[in-house]
Amino acid sequence: MSPRRHTDELPFLKEGRLVGIPYYRKNLFVMWVAVFLVSASWTQVMPFLPLFLAEMGVTDGLNTWAGIALSAHFVTGIFMVPVWGKLADKYGRKPMAVRAGLCLSLLYFITGLATAPWQVAVLRLLNGALTGFIPMSIALVGTNTPPAYAARYVASVQTASAAGTIIGPVLGGTLAAIFGVRGSFYASSTLVFISTMLTVFFVTEKRKPMASEPTTLLADLRTALNMPSMWVAMFVSMVGQMATMGVQPVLVLHIEGLLGKAASSFLSGFILALPGLALFVSATRWVGMLDRHPLQRVAFIAFLGAGIGYIVSGVLGTIWLFVPIFFAASVFAAAFRPLGAAVVSMEVPEDFRGRAFALQTSATTMGGLIGPLISGVTADILGRAAVFVVLGVLLLASPIVVSRHMAHAGAEKPVEEHARPV
Repeated sequence: MSPRRHTDELPFLKEGRLVGIPYYRKNLFVMWVAVFLVSASWTQVMPFLPLFLAEMGVTDGLNTWAGIALSAHFVTGIFMVPVWGKLADKYGRKPMAVRAGLCLSLLYFITGLATAPWQVAVLRLLNGALTGFIPMSIALVGTNTPPAYAARYVASVQTASAAGTIIGPVLGGTLAAIFGVRGSFYASSTLVFISTMLTVFFVTEKRKPMASEPTTLLADLRTALNMPSMWVAMFVSMVGQMATMGVQPVLVLHIEGLLGKAASSFLSGFILALPGLALFVSATRWVGMLDRHPLQRVAFIAFLGAGIGYIVSGVLGTIWLFVPIFFAASVFAAAFRPLGAAVVSMEVPEDFRGRAFALQTSATTMGGLIGPLISGVTADILGRAAVFVVLGVLLLASPIVVSRHMAHAGAEKPVEEHARPV
């Protein structure tokens, strides 16, 4: 960094106000807080959906309804994320972030008023269709920060999201114990509204992304599937999200079953925060392993550790053994998303990389859809503990798929014929 640039970025006081901070640095400060609050609002209510449905009087098919409610968001999100992305290219990231924040705040509030499981499912469908605050926020920071700082600033915003996932379940468990699950929804609505107002009044978007030449989604997907490394990135991201989200519909009830009379919302919230903590402390370390080991080996270690950890978690009958084993499994499961992103960054041609990241996000969303559905059906048929075992077996089988496709990656040539414009 040159001395001039450093001097220009130093803030100073003028008439009692702090001025001289570059707009992109102010954006980072504001969006870090906003993304943290939105992420916390999500994780403080979503894991407690089964309890919310139970409070409504749902008994028959409780696990299935919980799986449907959690998956509904991803059903509509798969199709609507590209739509909002195209509108963001035309109208800007900030308007789309504000739109998403207002919609999410309103939907949280209305969900707190729901009295039937089908109402919760419909509202979750709308949630997936109308929201997307965090992706838009990350895109806004990335496109309105000088290239020298962009990667670091985006990583910082992603850290805020991970921190929110850690705090959210603990906060949600505390609020649920004091005000009930409905109170947690109202609190989440308030947090998201505050985040939206911070974006409206304190975030500046000077550089709006230029609209790229349009291509069809099928053409992009065909190009990606013809690249073994891209196929692996999508598969790893999908399976990782499937395992992580797959335990969500049953985790709270499984924990309370292990605790028995000692069950408490606060302790449940603490345990629910463990996957977020695992991601926070281990994500960069997993990517760093790629500097010393090939992708196949790192992915194999992650799949093996997560698979064994999930299976053991499912057969344990005491909470004090479940907690450390589940945390260890979460550390291994935390590898999948960053490894998928690393594959895209290192193996995919630069001129296709933007679309590749979008397809990876879609694969992640698909995993979030499949996981809770598998979980709900498995829990109703075989019991909640069986969910961990089934997901663990799927994780243990995944290295076979990775090895098969990565065997072709070494001989892969750069893709010369990309998706044709429409």
